[in-house]
Amino acid sequence: MGYPIGLLDRAEVIDDQAADRAWVVARCALTHVAAVFDRSVDGRKLTFENSGALWRDTLVLKDRETGTYWSAATGLGLAGPLAGRRLDAIPAAYTDAAAWRRAFPESLYPDLGLPTSVPLSMRIYGASPWQGVSGQKTSDRRHPAKKELLSVAAGDEALAFNPEEVRRRGPVHATLRGRSISIEWDPARRAVRAWTTPPEKRRELAVVPMYWFALVRHFAVVRTFPAPERTPEK
Repeated sequence: MGYPIGLLDRAEVIDDQAADRAWVVARCALTHVAAVFDRSVDGRKLTFENSGALWRDTLVLKDRETGTYWSAATGLGLAGPLAGRRLDAIPAAYTDAAAWRRAFPESLYPDLGLPTSVPLSMRIYGASPWQGVSGQKTSDRRHPAKKELLSVAAGDEALAFNPEEVRRRGPVHATLRGRSISIEWDPARRAVRAWTTPPEKRRELAVVPMYWFALVRHFAVVRTFPAPERTPEK
């Protein structure tokens, strides 16, 4: 299933399912988040909607069954009966439309009766210096505040990177909360994918886009790729 970003900018929350799996797609244009989470918690399928609230300038989801509020950036339960729980993130390719169509020519798309182009208001916001609507500004200057980055997260720690870094350098091996991971460029999808290592325990991890200011706002620790090792001159 493919979800055009312009459509997500308007719908923000889409509950979907196929066969025996149900998921929610959450989009917050203010923080550039586009994430997919499993809708099942303890074997119970939840139904999500936009709560109308923001937390750290990011969309907050609300499930209708328990009334719990959830962060669209991390899947963390913020308030309500399931507060402190975390939705399971589902790996999804963040790529351009042409690459998606080539990789998945038979892909389906939701028909919500909404335009699929990015709204003008979001284009203006993206080019502006605004960091959400709270007025808070990041002091972390490792990247420009509105830099569009990808991230892999575990708990309150995230690894942030530019997809071009991965495409140029090839597989990057790193650790995240003591767990070894490999971040790789998938040329067929023109997207970055992340995996746990070693190979015999390989499991795909979610790669989530997010503005830099949002990453440092949502995670206690945000690491970036180490500089590539230089080959000694002979």
